[in-house]
Amino acid sequence: MKFQSTRNDLLNKLNFASRIATSKSLISALSGVLLEASDKLYIYSTDLETSIKSSINANIIERGRAVVPAKVFINILRNFPESKINVELDINKNQLKVQCDKSNFYLNTFAIDEYPEFPQTLDKIKFSIDFDIFKKLSGKAIKSASNEDSRAILTGVLIEVGENEGSSTGDDVNNNLSYIRMVGTDSYRLSCVEEKINYNGNPIKVVIPSKVLDSIIKSDFGGKIMDINIEENQASFTLKDSEDSETMIISRLLSGKFPEYGQLIPKEFKHNIILNKEKVLEVIRRISSIAQDNIPVKIELSNGKMLASMNIKEIGSSSEEFEVSYGEEKIDIAFNPAYFIDGVSMVEDENLVFSIEESLKPVLIKNINDNKFIYLLMPIRIS
Repeated sequence: MKFQSTRNDLLNKLNFASRIATSKSLISALSGVLLEASDKLYIYSTDLETSIKSSINANIIERGRAVVPAKVFINILRNFPESKINVELDINKNQLKVQCDKSNFYLNTFAIDEYPEFPQTLDKIKFSIDFDIFKKLSGKAIKSASNEDSRAILTGVLIEVGENEGSSTGDDVNNNLSYIRMVGTDSYRLSCVEEKINYNGNPIKVVIPSKVLDSIIKSDFGGKIMDINIEENQASFTLKDSEDSETMIISRLLSGKFPEYGQLIPKEFKHNIILNKEKVLEVIRRISSIAQDNIPVKIELSNGKMLASMNIKEIGSSSEEFEVSYGEEKIDIAFNPAYFIDGVSMVEDENLVFSIEESLKPVLIKNINDNKFIYLLMPIRIS
């Protein structure tokens, strides 16, 4: 194997592929990436649950394959200037020579037969989506996904696609339009977000690991459209920058029963309060600047005022009051401040609707002008 590429092209693709290369596996080769020089340069990585295949245009001098340590290879490239990189495999020594200007590195490679084959795909349920829409939806849904492996299904995001029969978030919709909806929950909070899309295929309902979606939206993909293909046990996401550059991410689907989120969202609330987004964020961030160990922020609503406060025995206390349009019964309620800030931050309008039933029942945060995004948050019991 022998090829020539530019430092930036090679480094960008390796950075993305290395996100799933793992040193925790018993298979040492999984800490590496597979380089394959053929009609283009292909870069593969996998953790056995997710697999990535990227292609870039390179000057292929001699075809071949090699598995190289991902972190070491990336560290070397990072310290090179932007220039041409020459890469050559010495089959006799099982070493990869990496050369830039007058610098030469020789990397030991892993046994090629230890590296898993890239999964095969079949076109089943396939559709395309604007990448900006996908990023927006995924970014909000994964905020509420769980990090605890004890309930694996909650570490994923539910993706539903189909013809609209009325929005689960309460919108009146045109039944002729299709939608994509993403839902994430860790049982303490729930994000549900949707957008209209052009789709006329069979309904889709799958759960994708949130870490896969997070990797996709943090990629340096510069294209406008992403292709998604849903199969029985896996989903593939194809990002095509140009004719010469393409990345495919294949992920297993999470199995298990995702919560019936529609049943968790109350249809009505006793109190619906309009709050200014930036004002609420400023106050809660200030008050919780003394927070530690998930100490809750307490909110008291009464007589046209909202009082936010926090009391930590070992440190001290904080409080701030501001006016709101509320003149009903007094309500005391408390939240994890980080979760509360997450929900408010995701609202796209200048103002938001803050819906409350009572102190120990979930509250709802949503946009004023539409119900394309809702955030359900469980309060914390306080003495």
